[in-house]
Amino acid sequence: MKGLPEPKSCADLPDNPEYEVPRFVKEVLTSLPYLTYKESFSPLIKDFEVCRSAIIEKHYGQAEKLIAYVADLGESFSVGNLAKEDLTETGIPCVIYGELFTTYGEAILQIESHTNKTESMVLSKKGDLLFPSSTTVDAMSLIAPSVINVDGVILGGDMFGIHINHNYNAQYLSYYFNHIAKRQLAKYAKGSTIIHLHYTDIKKAKLSLPYLEEQNRMAKCLVILDDKIKVENSLLNLLNSQKAYLLCQMFI
Repeated sequence: MKGLPEPKSCADLPDNPEYEVPRFVKEVLTSLPYLTYKESFSPLIKDFEVCRSAIIEKHYGQAEKLIAYVADLGESFSVGNLAKEDLTETGIPCVIYGELFTTYGEAILQIESHTNKTESMVLSKKGDLLFPSSTTVDAMSLIAPSVINVDGVILGGDMFGIHINHNYNAQYLSYYFNHIAKRQLAKYAKGSTIIHLHYTDIKKAKLSLPYLEEQNRMAKCLVILDDKIKVENSLLNLLNSQKAYLLCQMFI
C-alpha cells in the first residue's frame, strides 16, 4: 500500500499483505527471461561438448592414416620444480601440472597463474604439448595433455613436454590424445596409489594419425567449436552472477 514503509525482512511479508512488492522483487521478475535462458542453455552446452568428441571420433574414423611413434612427434623435455606455494598474484605467467587437470582443457590460450620463481625454470614454446606425469585417480584420467599456445611461460611440477615438430599439428595431437588414444596410452601408466606416466614409457608407442593436411583442417574446426563453447560459458557465468546478486537482494 502506497505510503507504508517497506518490510525489514521477507518474514514481514506474510503478516503484512498491505506492503508494496519491493522493487528488487520486480527486478527478479524482470530478469526471469535471462534466467530461463541460463537454465535452458546449460545442458545444451554440455551436449555441445559431447558432440565435439563425437565429431573428433567421426573424422578420425574416416580419415586416411599414417603410422608414427610418439618419439617421431618431436623432442621431449623436462620441467622445473614448481608448487602451489610458489604461485603469486603477479609475476611471470606459469603453468603447474595440476592445472592440466583442473584449469585447462586441450588447449592453453590464456595463462591464469603467476610466479616469481625463475631459477632453473623451463619456458614454453608455442605449440608444446604438456603431459601430466602423475595422478591419484586412474590411468585414463592421467592422459590429459594440453597444447600451450603461448611462448615464454614458466612450466613446472610433475609434467613433461614435447616440442612438436612441423610434420604434425600440435593442436590436433592434443585432441587426439584426449579423445582417441586415451585408452591406448593409459596402458603405459604405472602404479596403484599414485599412478605415473613418463615420456620414456610412451616414446615407442605406435600411433595411427591422419595426414598433416587433415590434422590442420580438423584442428581449425575444433578451435572454432571451442571458441563457441567458451563464449556460451562466459554468458552463463555472467547470468549466474546476475542470479546470485538478485537472490541476495531478495533476502536483504
